[in-house]
Amino acid sequence: MTDFERIHEGFTTDAEGGYVWNPKDPGGETNLGVTRRVWLAWCAQRGLTPKPMRSLTHADVLPLYEANYWQPLAAKYPWPLSAALYDASVNSGPGDGNPFDEMGQESGATWMLYRAYQLCPKGTPLQLAQAVCDARAEYYATIIRRNKDLETFRVGWNKRLSRLRAWLNANAEPTRLPNVLLVPLNGGEPVPWNGQPAPYGGVPLTAALIEQFRTVYPLPGGPWTYQGIKLWRRQNGDLVLERL
Repeated sequence: MTDFERIHEGFTTDAEGGYVWNPKDPGGETNLGVTRRVWLAWCAQRGLTPKPMRSLTHADVLPLYEANYWQPLAAKYPWPLSAALYDASVNSGPGDGNPFDEMGQESGATWMLYRAYQLCPKGTPLQLAQAVCDARAEYYATIIRRNKDLETFRVGWNKRLSRLRAWLNANAEPTRLPNVLLVPLNGGEPVPWNGQPAPYGGVPLTAALIEQFRTVYPLPGGPWTYQGIKLWRRQNGDLVLERL
């Protein structure tokens, strides 16, 4: 099971529910969390004949969810931060890469991530996931102030957010344990560390040191330096080490 499938099947599908058409919902006619406007655009882009909204199945909308709400933002971050960003993207849109839109208003999940880093600048992926939830609560309060018709959704939104917080805590472990990869002395492709203590770049490489690296550098990025080692984290969470 991929991380996308894990959050979608484990939480978001149930939270989105089935067919609804609430006149106070700006999204309009919706089924399985997909609005009619989004569904018609998806079908038009792919030359598909759109099924009636009431007839949509999970198999119909799963590729749409992955393309529209997982790949643009959530897929770029480690678990469970990715899970929090995905459900936020489904509920409020992923944003366009900038925290604020052209009107200066908060841009969906992109703004929530921006705000999470303000609230918890050195947090672990789980701490940042919970900070995204804090930002999401702020976002709800803001859009309700701007549009009083959205007040009818406040209780449901906050219940969903409360369930998500608990789900993130219960499912915080990554789907797979990231690898530790070592760049050979003569360069070339990194190879997996065998887990045995050994000197590397003049530094005693141990499980305790690797755990320290994972804690200090929880998100993709780098390179950083530690004594005789250069290290960075890939998008998939793998930790890569190279001698300086």
